[in-house]
Amino acid sequence: MKHSHFLSCLLLVFFPSFSQGQDNLTATVVGDLPTRIEGTSSLFFFDGKLWSCNDHGSLVLYALDTLNAEIIDSVVLQGLVYDMEEVTQDDEYFYLGDFGDNNGVRSDLHVLRLSKENLVSGNVVFDTIWFSYPDRSSDNARDFDCEAFVTTDTALLLFTKQWASLGSGCYTIPKEPGRWEARKLFNLDTRGLVTGACYTRDGGRLVLCGYDMLCSPFIFVVKGFSCSDSVPGQQVRVVLTNGMGCQTEGIASIDGLHYFLTCERLEAYGLTHPAQLLTLDLVELFNDNLDIEDVRDSVLDMPVSIYPNPTTGYLHIPAKGMRTVSVFDMQGRLLMRESVTTDSLALDIRALCSASYVLHIMYDDGRTDALFIIKH
Repeated sequence: MKHSHFLSCLLLVFFPSFSQGQDNLTATVVGDLPTRIEGTSSLFFFDGKLWSCNDHGSLVLYALDTLNAEIIDSVVLQGLVYDMEEVTQDDEYFYLGDFGDNNGVRSDLHVLRLSKENLVSGNVVFDTIWFSYPDRSSDNARDFDCEAFVTTDTALLLFTKQWASLGSGCYTIPKEPGRWEARKLFNLDTRGLVTGACYTRDGGRLVLCGYDMLCSPFIFVVKGFSCSDSVPGQQVRVVLTNGMGCQTEGIASIDGLHYFLTCERLEAYGLTHPAQLLTLDLVELFNDNLDIEDVRDSVLDMPVSIYPNPTTGYLHIPAKGMRTVSVFDMQGRLLMRESVTTDSLALDIRALCSASYVLHIMYDDGRTDALFIIKH
C-alpha cells in the first residue's frame, strides 16, 4: 500500500467499524526494520534464512536476523519493479508478484519467475507470467488490487485486496510463462485488506495477513484448506492487538504453527508507526484439530530419519544431499545453523534448554523440511 491511500483509512476512524471477530492475539515485536527495508512487502524462508524485499524500485532481497530484525545478507536482482507485493516459491522456482494495483489502473499485471538453480549460480534471468481478470471493469477495478499469492503443484492462487468490498477473491493462473486469464475460485469474507499469504500443505493451513480500514492488523485463517476444493475449510478471523498503523505486509512460517510477519513504515496525517518484524504463535488456534503432541508424533513419519528424538544432547542426521541444518525455538528465533559438508551429521544441542524446537533442513536442490525435535 502506498501512503497516499492512508487517508481512506483515517477518514473512517470516527465512524462505526465492522465486527472485529471474537479472537484476539498480540504479535510479539522482534525489532524495528532497518531503513533499507522499511517498504517491506513480502516474507519467505530460503536457505535457512528469512528474507524480505521492498515493494518498488530496485529489486533486492534482504535476509533478516530472526533475533533482532537486522539485515544479515542481501542479494541484488536485476531490474526495477513497479509494485512487487509478494514472493512465493516451490521446489524449483521463486515467483515474484508485480501485481499491486491500489488505484485499479494497471494493464501490466505479471509474475516474475526465477529459477532457484539460476539464483544460486548468479544467473538471474526471469520468465514472465502475464495475467488479467476477465471480470474486472472500470466500475469494480479497485477490488482487483492483489498483494498475496501462494503456489500449488500446478498453479498460483492469487488473493485480491478488495478496497470496495473489503473481502478477498481467490483466483488461479498457471505457473508457466505466457498470457493468462485468471479463473475465479471463491470469495473469503476477510472484512479487511489482504496483503500476504502463507500456505502449509501438511495440515492444510492457509493464513492471510492484512489490516482493516482503521489500519489495524488481522490474520485470516483457513483450517483444512485444500487447493483442489472450490469451497474453503473452517475460517477464523483473528484481530492482532498491535494497534492502529501496524500495517502488516508479509507473512511466513516454517512449520505452519509459528509465524513471522512484517509491517511497513507508515507516516501520514499525524500517525507514525515503524517498520517491524514480528512473531506470532498459532499453536492454540490450531489445537482443535492439531495439538503439539500430534506434531511431535508426526516426527516418526518424516522422510528424514533423525535419532534419537527426543534426545539429551546429540541428534544424528543422515545428511547426504543437505546444505544447512538450522534449529529454531518455538517463537521462531534462529538458535543455531550448521553447514553440512559430510554425508552424516551429529548435531550438538546440549547447550539448549529442555524444550521443543523446530529443525529446518535445506537441501542442495533447494527443497526444505521442517520437523519438531525434543530436547530433554
